[in-house]
Amino acid sequence: MKTKKIILGILVIAWMIVIFMFSQQNAVNSQNTSDKVSKKIVDTAAAITNKEITKQERKNIVKDIRFTARKTAHFTLYFVLGILVYLLLNECNVSKKIILSLIICIIYATSDELHQLFINQGTAKVFDVFIDTLGSLVGIILCNLVKLVVAKIKKNAIIDGNLGG
Repeated sequence: MKTKKIILGILVIAWMIVIFMFSQQNAVNSQNTSDKVSKKIVDTAAAITNKEITKQERKNIVKDIRFTARKTAHFTLYFVLGILVYLLLNECNVSKKIILSLIICIIYATSDELHQLFINQGTAKVFDVFIDTLGSLVGIILCNLVKLVVAKIKKNAIIDGNLGG
C-alpha cells in the first residue's frame, strides 16, 4: 500500500524533526524543559500519595530526578523513532529490517549529538548515543515481536478455520 509507505515516511521525518527541535535548545532551555516535566511528575506523585511537600522539597526532588528524566526523554524519543523506522522498512519489505532500522537510528543519534556541539552551551555525549540506541533497539524488538505474534495468530486462525474468507 503506497499511501501507508508515504504516511510512515512522513512520520519518520516528522519525528526526526521533533528530536532535532529538542536538540536545538541550549543547556539552560533544555534543563528548564526537563524541570517542567519533573515538577509535574513530583506534583502528581504528591497528589496521588496525598503528601504535602514544601517548595524547597519539591526543588530538591526535581534536582535529584533531573538526570533520570533527561535520560528517559532520550530513551523515549528514540524508542518511538525505532518503531517508526522499523514500520517503514517493514512496509517497504526491506530484508534485514531490524539491523537496518537500528543502523539508521544510531546514525541519527550520532548526528544529533554532533549537531549539539554547534548549539550555544551544547555538548555531545557518547552516553546519550548509547541511551538513544537502547531506546531504538527496544522499540524495534518490540515491533518485531508484535509482528511475529500477529503472524502466528493469523496462521493459527487460518489453520483452525476461524478466519472468514
